[in-house]
Amino acid sequence: MSTKLFFASMCAGFIATVATSADLGPADAPQGAVAEIIHDWGGGYVGVVGGGVVGEVETQTGSGTLRSETSLKGGAAGVTAGYNVQNGNMVYGVETDVVWARAKGNQACQGFPAQNCYYELGWQGTARARVGVAMDLTLLYLTGGLAVAQGKGGVNPVVGAIDGQDKQTYLGFVTGVGAEYAMTDALSFKAEYLYTDYRSRTSPLGTVSPLDSYRSEPSAHLLRVGLNYRF
Repeated sequence: MSTKLFFASMCAGFIATVATSADLGPADAPQGAVAEIIHDWGGGYVGVVGGGVVGEVETQTGSGTLRSETSLKGGAAGVTAGYNVQNGNMVYGVETDVVWARAKGNQACQGFPAQNCYYELGWQGTARARVGVAMDLTLLYLTGGLAVAQGKGGVNPVVGAIDGQDKQTYLGFVTGVGAEYAMTDALSFKAEYLYTDYRSRTSPLGTVSPLDSYRSEPSAHLLRVGLNYRF
């Protein structure tokens, strides 16, 4: 809950900054002159991204006897593509990306300390809307949309289960903030923060525990940088 409150307050501050910036223009510029001094952010682009991932996964058997809240950390790298439409200094766009991540964690299972609960969050993909304000060569934006990821987890040592490991594909949402700087007409550098939260998935009896189902619910924070090429 504290993480969500922190993120909400950060977004509120960012929205206020964007809203204020959208009304700013050169003090002595004539009406309608803003578009002439703003870098053109419109059009399609492709890019690469990379950075770090931290997160948490809640796992629990159906009876609740074996459970854990495991912290995750690791790296991620991937590709992205998008399209922007610019109206004055407001920029609206859509963006999609796929990153190959390896955020891992393990700890003693709660209720069964002799067993180790482990988990690994793998690739993640998003499809997002972006809205931002351009201040010449700098673009500040908010982003949000749908997220998908793959992860796997289980217990070690395995006691009587079919394979002791569960692999799932998760659906959820993503939201975040970012800033992009135009180094040339075609090439830009960006830094962004994304928060992803996925719906829980439940596997059948015997997958991880011989007598119980197994539920997992991951979430992650991504802090990353990237390069975009606009065409």
